[in-house]
Amino acid sequence: MLNISCLIVLQREKQSLIKGINERIFSQKIRFKNGNEENFPNWKSKKLGEIGETFNGLSGKNKDDFGKGKPYIQYKQIFDASTIQINNCGLVNILNEEVQNRVQYGDIFFTTSSETPNEIGMSSVLLNEVDEMFLNSFCFGFRPFSFKILNPLFASYLFIGSVFRDEIVKLAQGSTRYNISKVELMKLSISIPSTKEQIKIADFLSKISDKIEIEKQFLNKLENQKQYLLQQMLI
Repeated sequence: MLNISCLIVLQREKQSLIKGINERIFSQKIRFKNGNEENFPNWKSKKLGEIGETFNGLSGKNKDDFGKGKPYIQYKQIFDASTIQINNCGLVNILNEEVQNRVQYGDIFFTTSSETPNEIGMSSVLLNEVDEMFLNSFCFGFRPFSFKILNPLFASYLFIGSVFRDEIVKLAQGSTRYNISKVELMKLSISIPSTKEQIKIADFLSKISDKIEIEKQFLNKLENQKQYLLQQMLI
């Protein structure tokens, strides 16, 4: 019989493992080779403001505008996952004459405030092609000038890694509620590899993440079955 507790422990250990691998990759302690077993070029340091630009979320909205209309990305979607789950979007009424920023594939979103410095500037990347979709007003977007500079899937791992997170936490401003400045964020420098190495890194991390997610779903099903059987025993 499967021991669910042991499986949960193994799941946590794997999540810790991928976190450690992520840190070693983005601190360049682990390097990849190309198909010819040759080294990729050295990583280059770039300020965020050199490789993309920011845009604001929704403006001029009140509570009566929400619950119907066009999909928009909510704060919690960005806070909870490194990639946007578009099925969890909220709805907002957008008039035909309104000027609002639309999001698009490859956009990266950052939360602007939090209760603790360690949770400031949480990020998530949109990896879906969308038509009309917007962004909540408590976050802002970052749009790379080119995917040849910053690959979207690679970015989803880069911005949640401890190497970047350690830098962004330093930008937290406040005492009871912490905020982050877009201007200061754009001054941050990141080290990025060549496009080919970005794709190789993203593919490697994605395969590990997908495996962990499948196992997580399996564990959830086992836990639900366990609860069901326990309820049947008590009937």
